[in-house]
Amino acid sequence: MSRKYGIVCAIIAAFCLCMVCGCTSDAAPATDAVQISTEEKSLIVYSGAGLRDPMDEIAQVYEEKTGTEIKYTYSGSAQLLSQMELLQEGDCYMPGARAYIDSAAEKGYINNSEDVIYHVLAIAVEPGNPQNITCLKDLTEDGVKVAIGEPTGNAVGKATQKIYEKAGLWEELQDNIVVRSGTVNELLVYMNMKQADAAIIWEDLLDNSDIEHVDIPQEEGFIKVVPVGTLSFSDKPTEAQAFADFVASDEGKAIFVKHGFETYPSEKYGDA
Repeated sequence: MSRKYGIVCAIIAAFCLCMVCGCTSDAAPATDAVQISTEEKSLIVYSGAGLRDPMDEIAQVYEEKTGTEIKYTYSGSAQLLSQMELLQEGDCYMPGARAYIDSAAEKGYINNSEDVIYHVLAIAVEPGNPQNITCLKDLTEDGVKVAIGEPTGNAVGKATQKIYEKAGLWEELQDNIVVRSGTVNELLVYMNMKQADAAIIWEDLLDNSDIEHVDIPQEEGFIKVVPVGTLSFSDKPTEAQAFADFVASDEGKAIFVKHGFETYPSEKYGDA
């Protein structure tokens, strides 16, 4: 009786082992399928740091609509271009000005691009404007602490240098510069920390801020068109184009308007 019982137990144990192996074998492909699906449903997008708020919201809306996850890299436009050149990967590029898309296109990195919004420079000042800053020249006066973007690193820095060189005030401004920021968002931080009396910044970034701004006359200022482009080394070109099309769509542009941007085209700024 004991021998028969042992044989029965052995048979049951062998059957259970087969069942376990069979379950393990079936489960592995399912896991792989999920991983592949997840990877196919994500895009890498390089974006100028000054566009973070609307682009984050666009990503959220787009993922809800399509299930595609948008993975951003935010930085200065020039740094993003260098990063793309080094890595040779990614799906879309939205810098702070059209010139960076043109540079990327010259390198063969851009498939298509669409104009979306404008960037307009303004002078950010403390609440109440205690330094009574009214124009570009006022930032060169003795004792005024000025924060600017790094001219070699981001669109706002390059634009600042251009408008001050155009006004013949670039050299005069140098003694008052206390900060050269790598990203435009850092300029707001320096202003809020009262480390600067004024900063040259994109007007739209001040829309929901306590920091006030002084308009720069259009003939003296800097107004640039901001495009979104698809990258030639994307391994998902159809999905990349679909996202770029959404950013440039009426629905995408409405999100930019919500965050204080002027959308392209407009009668006010034309082709900038």
